[in-house]
Amino acid sequence: MKTYTKADLAKYNQNDWILKMLREKTVQEETVIRTNKWLQEMDNKRMIYADVYGDILLNEKNMRVLDIGGAYTSLTKVLAKNCEYTLLDFMAHGGDDYLKSVSQEYKIQWMQKDWYDAEIGEYDIIIANDIFPDVDQRLELFLDKMLKHCKELRLVLTYYNEPKFYTTKRTDDLEIMTFLSWDGEITGLKLKKYLGRLNNTVESELDDMTNIQSSIFYNGRQVSYITLKGDIDSGIRRS
Repeated sequence: MKTYTKADLAKYNQNDWILKMLREKTVQEETVIRTNKWLQEMDNKRMIYADVYGDILLNEKNMRVLDIGGAYTSLTKVLAKNCEYTLLDFMAHGGDDYLKSVSQEYKIQWMQKDWYDAEIGEYDIIIANDIFPDVDQRLELFLDKMLKHCKELRLVLTYYNEPKFYTTKRTDDLEIMTFLSWDGEITGLKLKKYLGRLNNTVESELDDMTNIQSSIFYNGRQVSYITLKGDIDSGIRRS
């Protein structure tokens, strides 16, 4: 497990290669897409992107990749060039019309639906970057579903060790609801169920998630990157 600090960000900024690649690959139509602008403007997001997607961006790989909630950026087409790439995303932040227009050219397979309802094939890598547990608290349901279908699962977790809550409205009713974001304690406890699958992570690191205060984002959120062994070719068998 890697939890990001300001020292990590300072080190990454000595060679911000994602920004360089973005500048090389961005075309005019992509400059207005919100998620692409975020990646252009935010060095913290670029550092995480480099860790999660870097090996795929730099080398053509004979593999299948499913990117859940990955949105569209100017580097999506690079990912699709270097592997058999599927994006599963509502595209809530826009860019869907552009994606429709270029998906065939760039060989981007796109599913615009909730991951819970999607039929999932077999993949070498499944990625969920900055979705769980803050945007989507169905972490265990997600892991139990996706680990069956991949060799490796890459997961960027966002949580708050200072209380953070949202007031929202149900889309299917008039009810107003308030949600408290998960903190490190809850996130670590949920991950213990999967400790045997976690790469380079020991139980004490999960216990310590509740004490982490370092943040590389203005809103104070904590961000940790983990990878897990999937069922395919791993020797893991479910009971």
